[in-house]
Amino acid sequence: MSDDEDLPTSAGVRDALAVGGTTVAVVVDGAGASVGSVPRPYLHPVRTRCGTTVSAHHPPDHEWHCGVGVAVPDLDGVNCWGGPTYVHGTGYVWRDDHGRAEVRRRERRDGVLVQDVRWTGPDERVLLHEHRSVAAYATDAGWELRWSSSFCTPGDVGVVLGSPGSNGRVGAGYGGFTWRFPPCSEVVVRTADASGEAAVHGSVAPWVEWSAAFADGRATVRLEALDHRDPWFVRVAEYPAIGSALAWSDPMTVLPGTPLVRSFRATVTDDTAVG
Repeated sequence: MSDDEDLPTSAGVRDALAVGGTTVAVVVDGAGASVGSVPRPYLHPVRTRCGTTVSAHHPPDHEWHCGVGVAVPDLDGVNCWGGPTYVHGTGYVWRDDHGRAEVRRRERRDGVLVQDVRWTGPDERVLLHEHRSVAAYATDAGWELRWSSSFCTPGDVGVVLGSPGSNGRVGAGYGGFTWRFPPCSEVVVRTADASGEAAVHGSVAPWVEWSAAFADGRATVRLEALDHRDPWFVRVAEYPAIGSALAWSDPMTVLPGTPLVRSFRATVTDDTAVG
C-alpha cells in the first residue's frame, strides 16, 4: 500500500509522518485542489499502525473536505473552508470568495515538521499567517499525533474568524482543526460525560473520541484539546467527522501582537478488543 494512495499527483506529497518505520500519515500541500475546495495543506492518508485508513480525501458528499487539518469558513469575509458560503436568511450560496493556504516554508526540527502557512483571499491579499508544527510519536497501543497552530495577523488590524454558526446557522459552528473520516459503521462518539452525536455535538470537554468499523479494520481516534476549551463539532448521520470549533456561535478575533494558538493531541489505535 503506497503512501500516496488515493492522492492525485497535484496533491503535492511533501512529507511522511512515521513511527517505528511505518508511515502513519502523509503531509500534502493541497496545491492542486480546485479553487472551490480551497487549496490548503493537510494530512492524508492517516492510518493506524496496522494500516487502517482513518481519513477521507475529497469525499463525494463534500468534495472540499480534505483529511485532517485546518480550514476556516469565514476568514475576514473569505471562504477558506471550501464549497458554498453560508448567507444568513438565504442559506448556502456558491460565490467567487474562496481563499487558499500556501506553505511558504517547511523544515524538520528534531522529528517535528514545522510549516509557515500563508492564508490569502481570492485577490491574493494576505489574511492570516499560521505557524504550524506536526509530529508523530509511538505509543504502547498505537501512535500519537501532535498538532499546533499559531495564528497571527499580517498587520496592525484584527482578523475575524467566523463560521455558519457565528453567522446565524445554529449548531453549525464548524471550522478550525477538523478530522474527516472515511465511510464507517458502528460509530461510537463520546466524551467523558456524554455519548452520541446529539449529546457530544456542541459540548465542551477535554477530549472527544471516535470509534468505528472502517473498510479495512476497526479503529479509535481520541482528539484532545491541549490549551483551550472550544466546543466540539460532530457529524455522524450526515457524514463522519469531528472538529474543534473556533467560532461556534460567536466570531473569534485574532488581535495584532497576540497569536491565537490551538494545540491538539490525537491518539490513533487499532481496535483489536472487538472482532
